[in-house]
Amino acid sequence: MDTGTTAAQQPNEQSADQHSESRSGTGEFDRDLTVRWLAAVLSLTAGAVHFGYAPHHLSEDWAHGWFFLLIAAYQCAFAVLIVARPRRWVWASAIIVNVGIIATWVVSRTVGLPFGPQALRSEVFSAPDIVSSVIEGIIILLAIIALAFPALLQRPSRERISLRFAALAIGTIAVVLGAIMLTPSYTAAHETAGHSHGAAEGSATPSPCELAGPPASPGQVATDAEGHSHRGSTPQVELTRDERVMLASQQELARTVVVKYPTVADAEAAGYKESTAYVPCIGAHYTNPRLAISFDPATPSELLYDGTNPDSKLVGLSYLVWHPGSAPDGFAGANDLWHQHNSNGGLCQKGGLVVGGEAMSAEDCTALGGRKTPLNDVWMLHDWIVPGWECSWGVFAGECPELGGRTGATAWDAPAPGSVGAQVTATG
Repeated sequence: MDTGTTAAQQPNEQSADQHSESRSGTGEFDRDLTVRWLAAVLSLTAGAVHFGYAPHHLSEDWAHGWFFLLIAAYQCAFAVLIVARPRRWVWASAIIVNVGIIATWVVSRTVGLPFGPQALRSEVFSAPDIVSSVIEGIIILLAIIALAFPALLQRPSRERISLRFAALAIGTIAVVLGAIMLTPSYTAAHETAGHSHGAAEGSATPSPCELAGPPASPGQVATDAEGHSHRGSTPQVELTRDERVMLASQQELARTVVVKYPTVADAEAAGYKESTAYVPCIGAHYTNPRLAISFDPATPSELLYDGTNPDSKLVGLSYLVWHPGSAPDGFAGANDLWHQHNSNGGLCQKGGLVVGGEAMSAEDCTALGGRKTPLNDVWMLHDWIVPGWECSWGVFAGECPELGGRTGATAWDAPAPGSVGAQVTATG
């Protein structure tokens, strides 16, 4: 009786022992271990990218920089915890934090964050942030699988080699891409630009525009290779032969305007009306709204002058175009970077005249009798082709550094008290 019972139990006990060995051996947690190690490698890679770019963002804004440091620290801590002490709350935190990171990124690239130097201004998608977001998306997917299907990960894998090879391939690709994002070709633009709206890096002395002291409008400053803005030269894209031929033809048409409207008096006689006083870096704007319905090199809807006197001289052209959804097709090639004025609620307008820039608060605008007005479907492009005003920051630059002077006066007046130029003069 006892012998029979023992004999009957032996296969079951042997099976249980084999199962126990499997659970504690190399086969039992193959899937779980592989997923956790892959998540750890991916998180460390994303953390390294965020740590790498944190110093550049700290130089732009302390909150922006510390956000990068905090999420990088979390991503590294998650990598350690998910391997050493895996818990459901660790996986859950990966979903919450990485979803928050991706959501913040999407907002910054679409409508713009409501704070910081880029407040309410959408940034350009760039390689480092796309790579990081894809990696974070994969981590979210792995965390969802770990939380929703724990039994699946605890089954022994019959395809251990294939599973590990797939994880190794994904992890290797992520690490290589992360390393590339940290190379000088991607980080140098951040270092040279400084992510600021101050003087352009590398300039020996401030330009007349910068000496005049007006704040750079977020819509007009140049954009570097990673989508960050700074005052200075506009990066140029090489054109094909056909694009150069087309651009030359278009600029020939644009130059006919220079001959037609050399002074403010000529512009007003043709139906253009003052829309801004003289502002250093961009000139006085005279607008003909009827021409804003489409882009035509020979009929710019705005003309830029060095003052608002009848004999003030033309310094540039501006194409103000109503085009819902996206920037209009303009000059040939990719160097005509259209801009908008929608940051911080837009420009302060009173009647048909702009009386305050985007930096002005709604309260200050109201005190002037104006109203903050975003121009969501209106795009603008400057064209600096007037002889003598071929601006050194680029023919399509948002600002012309040679345009100094004083706001509300002319390009030839002394900088206003309190400006950089006035301080230089006082100390000189």
